[in-house]
Amino acid sequence: MDAMKVIAAWGAFALFHSATVSEPYERWARRAMGEDQFRAYHRLLFTLYSAAATAAVLLYVRSLPDAPLYSLDGVSRYVFHALQLCGAALLLWTPWDLKEFVGLRQWERHRNGEEEAQGRNERLFTGKGYGLVRHPLYLGCSLLLAFHPVQTRNSAATVAAVVAYFYIGTFFEERRLERMFGEAYREYQRRVPRFLPLPRP
Repeated sequence: MDAMKVIAAWGAFALFHSATVSEPYERWARRAMGEDQFRAYHRLLFTLYSAAATAAVLLYVRSLPDAPLYSLDGVSRYVFHALQLCGAALLLWTPWDLKEFVGLRQWERHRNGEEEAQGRNERLFTGKGYGLVRHPLYLGCSLLLAFHPVQTRNSAATVAAVVAYFYIGTFFEERRLERMFGEAYREYQRRVPRFLPLPRP
């Protein structure tokens, strides 16, 4: 029962997060804030309230009764750690601009009176980790979470919910990327697998 509460809490987070990255919400925010303020502050504000929502869910999950599920030892523990290292390596191999991603670089450009530039996260990049799978950051994080050798009931439910949200989110994200990049992104989809590095036919 507590595991279902965990999944429900992460489901509520997923709905909130999905709503605040949707195009209707973005259009409303542009109108409410004005174009200049939107470009300067929206991404940073999104990062802050997403972090607050994540912290709230984690605190709620921590407050629920829990029990050990498994703790691996021996060879199996090393195998899990090796898979986690693969996830960490994938994250390090995938180039992305952290300051642009969280919104600090946009705020700095506005503060310094610089013109808006196209950030790395707004360009179609298909090299390095993006040449292995189309969502290497999601896959890397999923490997780190899913292959932790010690899990409780609530942590396993959290992992299941988060990894499922990562995967489901790829479909919505790719619809937006197709609209942004058109045929170039559709060609990339045909060439590179979505989430798992499996051979393409």
